[in-house]
Amino acid sequence: MYTLIIMSSQKNSVRQHVIGRGHLLLLSCVTLSLFLVAIGGFTYGLLQKRQKISTENALQIRMEKEIQQLTEAKRQVELELATVNEEMNGIRQMTKKIQEALGILGQGGESDITASLGEFESQQTDISAFTDAAPDTQAQQKLTPSILKEELQVLHDYINAYQQQLFGYPLILPVKLQQENGERHAFWYSSPFGWRTHPLTNNREFHQGLDIKTRAGVPVIAVADGTVAMVEKKGYLGNTIELIHEVSGYKTLYAHLQGYAEGLKVNQEVVRGQIIGYVGNTGRSTGAHLHYGIYDIEKEKWMNPILFIFNQEPTLSP
Repeated sequence: MYTLIIMSSQKNSVRQHVIGRGHLLLLSCVTLSLFLVAIGGFTYGLLQKRQKISTENALQIRMEKEIQQLTEAKRQVELELATVNEEMNGIRQMTKKIQEALGILGQGGESDITASLGEFESQQTDISAFTDAAPDTQAQQKLTPSILKEELQVLHDYINAYQQQLFGYPLILPVKLQQENGERHAFWYSSPFGWRTHPLTNNREFHQGLDIKTRAGVPVIAVADGTVAMVEKKGYLGNTIELIHEVSGYKTLYAHLQGYAEGLKVNQEVVRGQIIGYVGNTGRSTGAHLHYGIYDIEKEKWMNPILFIFNQEPTLSP
């Protein structure tokens, strides 16, 4: 048993309480429990605070890292954009130089196109992207892919039109020497354009074409885009094909053929390089060869074909 004495500060009041051992033990347990709860709560709060601080620090580090990555990516994109812009400017300058070389831009912005192989009407092309704006305005205008595309479209349209015109001129060898199996046939010019003594009649006569000697059966090709004007056997020329090339104003003739390409007929359109027949020995001929002629429709005279063949040199001499 224990006695608890409570005395006032003036000592005029004294109270005594008898406390048993069990009550004292219970009081001690309650006090200890409250103390432990308080310590636990404080510790939990401290751990939560530290965890929050740690999470915030980790989030801040992550954000700083992401910001750094974004900044680096932005810098890389800016460098790439600067490179692309520089390349676009280079393309623009190259485009202008090509246009000047081709004669697209003339005095006062007028089209001034002259073909080296003959005069023909130029395609009407909108070149306002280059001629309407003053130089200082163009310099201030920011170059964008759409603007560059418009500028290149002018050049593309011109080249495409020029290519179509060019494909109408007889400028290639009229025989296909390179075969699909890899074999390549030899050829030479056995009889040139001009006056000669005919090998069969021994008479002096004007040879209106060029004889190309090669193996019988070698494919004969159209030298330019055009229309078939004749597919028939024609006297001493044997099996003959005539093509009309309206763009250039020429007619080409292919004679002594072994045969014609399957399905070839009059008024059929053909393109440069298309097989139209095969080298043969029909008509008045001393051996397998192709008689090839070029006729100027406007001037009404035969031309020397050798002056029009730019892509091949004879592999053998006669």
